[in-house]
Amino acid sequence: MSNIKLQTYNQSQHGVSTDEISPSAQAIITKLIEHGYQAYIVGGAVRDLLLGKHPKDFDIATNATPDQIKDVFQRYCRLIGRRFRLAHVYHNHQMYEVATFRGVAQEGERVVKQGHIIKDNVYGTIEQDAIRRDFTCNALYLDIENGNILDYCEGYDDIKAHRLKFIGDDSKRIIEDPVRMIRAIRFEAKLGLTISDQTKQAMLKQYKTLSNVSMARLFDELVKLFHCGNALAAFQLMNEMMLFSLIFPHASKEISKNNDHYEFIQRALTSTDSRIKSGKSVTPIFLFSCFLWPMSVAFTDKYLNSGLSEYDAINKASNDVFHITRKTLAIPRIVQIGIRNIWLLQFRFKTTIGKKVFFTLEHQRFRAAYDFLILRKQESEELELLGDWWTHIQTQSKTKQKELIFQKKKPRRKRKNLNR
Repeated sequence: MSNIKLQTYNQSQHGVSTDEISPSAQAIITKLIEHGYQAYIVGGAVRDLLLGKHPKDFDIATNATPDQIKDVFQRYCRLIGRRFRLAHVYHNHQMYEVATFRGVAQEGERVVKQGHIIKDNVYGTIEQDAIRRDFTCNALYLDIENGNILDYCEGYDDIKAHRLKFIGDDSKRIIEDPVRMIRAIRFEAKLGLTISDQTKQAMLKQYKTLSNVSMARLFDELVKLFHCGNALAAFQLMNEMMLFSLIFPHASKEISKNNDHYEFIQRALTSTDSRIKSGKSVTPIFLFSCFLWPMSVAFTDKYLNSGLSEYDAINKASNDVFHITRKTLAIPRIVQIGIRNIWLLQFRFKTTIGKKVFFTLEHQRFRAAYDFLILRKQESEELELLGDWWTHIQTQSKTKQKELIFQKKKPRRKRKNLNR
């Protein structure tokens, strides 16, 4: 990309109206321009608008440094980040990310280890910023003053052709930030931008570099990936690129051993996609409880065979699963607690008589655990009957629930007085 060439597309060519841009993002850009800086809507928002989608976020790129942005917006601005220093600007109770153009020169704070960028606060021009971005589709800048889209890396043509291409050498860009492999999969699954065979080969060659990424950051990227609305397609691509087995080595092994487990994961991801398309809430607790369930089953069986009660076996299995998973992924404590509750409720669902049923119905994780049970229904006739029972009990009034849950006691026979 050394011979960078700017191509400009006006509104009549690209068809994106500035009316579709957040008024707050426009106000922030206008204020930066009034203070003598350049500022544009950049990246994903421009890409999504060209694809006919409605962006949730409107990121802004500017030639103002973070400190200069802070001077412009003062108490409405907060500077964050070590690896990449960014400004969060608040307008109308919403936050907008404002980033300074990245540079390619050696001046500034840049730390690179084995090709992987650890710290990077090198600032430059819009042209340098464009070639520093990951994919061509993200190197587009929308000028709200005239409605033009500025394209430095042929991203406009790639979007129109539904191509996903790295800017520059595939392997080098992956090594710089291995999370780009997960982002590539998300863009293909969610946006329909096809990863080329050449890029896939580079990903297969460099997939182990994902181990260099912070485990907490990896967790966040996985949540975004599997909550993109096309989780099943993402899962299949993650397996194809060897990334799922890298992040979940033990879970992946258990899933591949048993076709029931594989089909369970497929149903779980299809269900997640369906909920997102219907505008329903989704949670990483449910998602990761499904991914790790096959591991939990294996450990639970081991403890049951050693003579532990089912409840204790599930509890100890949960401890083992979290201990092993911690080596490759940082699952937050609150998520682990939710996962454990979902698994323990699978045991409690077996109790359909007595007051414990009400405790189960009122449990904080009941809904997620019930959905989990429904996904398991196809595995056996017993689970199917259990799923049907818990579906039915929820539709009943409190009075009817009590009739079903509490067995009527047989009336006591009067004892004859033998002294009469």
